[in-house]
Amino acid sequence: MSWGHRPRPKDWLVNNGLLDEAADAMMKAVRVIRDYDVPYVGSCSRDGRKIYIDHRLPPHLEHRGKRYDIDRYITMHEVVEMLFEHVLHFQYRDAHQIALRAERALVESDGLPWAVYGKFCAKWIKAIGERRHYPNPPPDIDLQPEIDEDDKATLRRMGATRAAKTGKNTMR
Repeated sequence: MSWGHRPRPKDWLVNNGLLDEAADAMMKAVRVIRDYDVPYVGSCSRDGRKIYIDHRLPPHLEHRGKRYDIDRYITMHEVVEMLFEHVLHFQYRDAHQIALRAERALVESDGLPWAVYGKFCAKWIKAIGERRHYPNPPPDIDLQPEIDEDDKATLRRMGATRAAKTGKNTMR
């Protein structure tokens, strides 16, 4: 509990409205950019102010006549992951698991079945991940996930040869 905050009785329960407020605040706090090749579908800038989503990923998913905003879910994931990695110094693997649970909570709070979203994501993770090269990666992309996972092949496919050799979080 925050110092000086007196929670209302409903604040202790799972509350989709509060989750929506958090997601909206995240969308306002960062800039979503869809102009680049992003190997893991989504990532953030090293300073955490920009969320990069691969230019090929569709921005919306239609399910049973309703349209869902994919950027919102990816942004939730990337912001949570970045905070756990860079602020709390978790390893990527652990930060990713926590971010995945936050993303799932938001997806389900919107009424989109996790299995439907998961199938959509699996299709695009495969398509984007199978590229031989990522010729146009964001210039300030956070490479810590690839470094933590020792994914030198992806770093090289992005042209981040220095990061692949030295583990330094920089494209050049």
